Amino acid sequence: MRTYSHTLLTYSAARYLKPNDGPFAALAALGATLPDLPAGIGAAWLWTSRLYSRETFLREVCGRSAFRKPDAALHSILPATVALAISAMLKVAKYDRLAAAFPLLLGWAAHVASDALTHGSDARPLFWPISNWRFESPVSYRERDRHALQFTLAEHTLILAATLHLLAKHKN
Repeated sequence: MRTYSHTLLTYSAARYLKPNDGPFAALAALGATLPDLPAGIGAAWLWTSRLYSRETFLREVCGRSAFRKPDAALHSILPATVALAISAMLKVAKYDRLAAAFPLLLGWAAHVASDALTHGSDARPLFWPISNWRFESPVSYRERDRHALQFTLAEHTLILAATLHLLAKHKN
């Protein structure tokens, strides 16, 4: 999925789950954006250098460990679920200040799970650093031979519906 899709759809889902808790939704959306931060920083670096192209991005950002390792860590299910589980236990144990990260971690875990289902040849290692195994989804948000056009249509239809729903709720 695209970063803006993660952000908006997570925000919308969080507002649906907790309609009167704007900070919960904002933190969840921030967590859903977090895993794409290394790639975003790399793209911004290329853009300021006036070097941006898909090929340059793949070589200079995805190919450099300064971007690749943080990206792998943030797209691994291991740190996301461990942190989410610890936060949930702290919340149950009434350590509210420490458990405040729960919505952020929930958004992060949702990003990792949805990426696992929507990345084909560009799949990240799901159990990094323990394993470099990658699940190559039969559906990809960007590869035509893996239904990218149909996925993009469905993704943006869902974004439109979520946006209209949020606007309708805000109007009331």
